[in-house]
Amino acid sequence: MMNSVRELLAASLLEKFEAALGSFNLANGTSVASALVSAIMIDLRKSRNEDGIEIIDGLDDGVIFDLGDELSHAIYHEHSHFTLPLGTQVEPHQPGSVRIGGEIWVTEAGSPGLFPLEMVRRDAHGPNLELLRDSISQAVRGKPWQRIGLPSPALIVDANARHLLQFPPFQDAGGVVLQRWANEAGASRFGAATPQQIHAFAASIVADMKTLWKRRKAVAAQVAVTRRIAQDTIPDDASGVAVHAIAIDFEHQHRDEQLSFYVEYDGIDEAHRPGIVLDFLPAVLGGRLGPVPHGINGRRVERDALRGLGADGEIEGLAEAVVAHAPEGQQAVLARLGVNLETDVAFVTEAGPVYAVLFWHDGCIKAEITAPGRIAQYADVIEWYGGAYDHASAKALVGSKLTSVVPLPFDAACVISDAAPLCRGSVRLGLKSDRSLVNCTMGRIWEI
Repeated sequence: MMNSVRELLAASLLEKFEAALGSFNLANGTSVASALVSAIMIDLRKSRNEDGIEIIDGLDDGVIFDLGDELSHAIYHEHSHFTLPLGTQVEPHQPGSVRIGGEIWVTEAGSPGLFPLEMVRRDAHGPNLELLRDSISQAVRGKPWQRIGLPSPALIVDANARHLLQFPPFQDAGGVVLQRWANEAGASRFGAATPQQIHAFAASIVADMKTLWKRRKAVAAQVAVTRRIAQDTIPDDASGVAVHAIAIDFEHQHRDEQLSFYVEYDGIDEAHRPGIVLDFLPAVLGGRLGPVPHGINGRRVERDALRGLGADGEIEGLAEAVVAHAPEGQQAVLARLGVNLETDVAFVTEAGPVYAVLFWHDGCIKAEITAPGRIAQYADVIEWYGGAYDHASAKALVGSKLTSVVPLPFDAACVISDAAPLCRGSVRLGLKSDRSLVNCTMGRIWEI
């Protein structure tokens, strides 16, 4: 179904469903009518029923209300299963989200409808962030630990993307930054959390604030030692590198006397740009136990060599294919990666959506690709769930081009380097691909 036709149909359904459902809303304020429109459009896509539109148009107000009621229960209750009019199964997932025909769709506070999990923001934002900050403010009003302040979103990337909530440096505790992960609200995404979940999350953060206040002198002493270790870590020839912040997360450590800290350096980040480099110092304060982060004592030679070639960095073959075939165009995607450490790309296919996350890792743009129920890719491995392979037929794939085996919506210059069967005939494929050079400002990719 063409996008323009889909949009007209969705608008028509929304008007009809709003008339039947009125002001019936989900817990986070999303109208049930808009969520049901999303579910019905997925049902149409999944069923491929030629008479689907006629069947949907024939739904009366009573059926529409029952469907909306069942959908709202499935979004928030574990045992609420039902079937959409054209046969697509709906199952619960996590609070604020639902599985429709094997795909996970989530709500977003402040936005109508349902959204694919893979394309929903992972950070703390929107009405739920406002509610969280307001809930914390009310809970700490008049308490000494009110002085710690309020948290704001932060993104720090090392081995993975850390979407955090961080407080301002608290000088009474040595300037330490209190933090929590944004995904701890209890829902599949922060924006999908209910007001009840946000209030509970706020209460747990307030408990951390109280702990920091009560232990502020002991924390300050340990922060001072940690800061000395962190500063001693910086090589003498590392110009521009400095300790940016020292953070603490009470949720992810033992509440004993010795604490663990995260150290944020101003260094060379994963995109070979000036940015935050993360280190972790465990609760053994006699000195460093692990290696020095690469962004502190490395990356300069590699970065300068790439700059000499006119490149910002490198890009792997699978990521290059995603960028080259992205619906919004190569230049638009690379422009986002010229500023951000990660971005999303979505493809619409007859078999269903294909999602890609593009991200910087040690100066190289990489990709992770997902097609719900069909494809899962991570690092140099891709799993394809649509085939029927035994050990012999899987091994016969070695040396083949990836896109000759896995139905991707783009041509990727990747070769299968290893293959092994999985349960139910699916297959796990190891990938090998070359890297190219990339300049995000110019929107160019070229061979090394």
